[in-house]
Amino acid sequence: MLTRGTLIYIAKRVVLLAFTVFLVSSVVFFAVHSLPGNALISARLHGAALQQQLHQFGLDRPVLVQYWSFISNAVRGNFGVSYVIQGLPITPLVIRELSVSCELGGAALIITVGLGVSVGVIAAVRHNTWVDYILTSLAVLGYTVPSFVIATLFYLVFGVWLATLTNGGFSYPLTWTGTYGTLAELSVPAFAIGLFTSGQVARITRAAMLDVLQQDYVRTARAKGVREWAVIIRHALRNALVPVVSILGPLIATIITGVVVIENIFSIPGLGKEFIESILNHDYNITVAVFTLLAALIGVANLGVDLVYAAVDPRIRY
Repeated sequence: MLTRGTLIYIAKRVVLLAFTVFLVSSVVFFAVHSLPGNALISARLHGAALQQQLHQFGLDRPVLVQYWSFISNAVRGNFGVSYVIQGLPITPLVIRELSVSCELGGAALIITVGLGVSVGVIAAVRHNTWVDYILTSLAVLGYTVPSFVIATLFYLVFGVWLATLTNGGFSYPLTWTGTYGTLAELSVPAFAIGLFTSGQVARITRAAMLDVLQQDYVRTARAKGVREWAVIIRHALRNALVPVVSILGPLIATIITGVVVIENIFSIPGLGKEFIESILNHDYNITVAVFTLLAALIGVANLGVDLVYAAVDPRIRY
């Protein structure tokens, strides 16, 4: 139930988020406009033809005038048009690509939480056994190997080596089908991101579970004859999830930044792939729009984590 204090807290965070997004978009706008060359460099125009195109898009005006024009349109949800694909509206493009990135990031988050919590709980329950040692070692290995290294390895194993061994009978498809791909195409890049972040969740879950399992109320539940699975799930796990939820904010930011790299490895038509291409092509409007949406996405995700944190831990009040 949303209290008055919670609503006030959400309103303050929304205002802070709007200011942050404005600041990020402004910094990126001036940064990309300070790059050498111009937005029409890929068109290979020169002389009068180049000046005509620059005038058409208003790129011959002072940067401050261009900035004011951009802000005036952006607050209405209009990020302008692409300079490379001239006349292409940017807003529908980046919104569609945002949905693809959210699909990949959401799948990676499910793997992060599901796999990390499961491994952490099993390791804690099997404390100081060979199961604990193996799972802990795998968790450490998971968060020490960068996601792009895992993604490249998965690409080779499932997309190249497996296809060679089975003569194409069973392999990961190397090209993304359609806008949102298939479940098989989504699984490998999602695991590449999720395995990296799940290692951190597993370590924290294990440590929290070991602490909670030593508490008096857990011993009391066991003394009353409560089944072991009920003790672990109903009594211990909920309290052990409090520190896990507290790190979800930074982990979500890690997942979002990881998506930028992974999408380029697997040629996924999301914000990450568009971001790299827009920088290489000097497509200023798309670069700023992508940065703006990523900043907003991270802010909204962190706000959601804070609200979930209050739901998991009743002692938290806003």
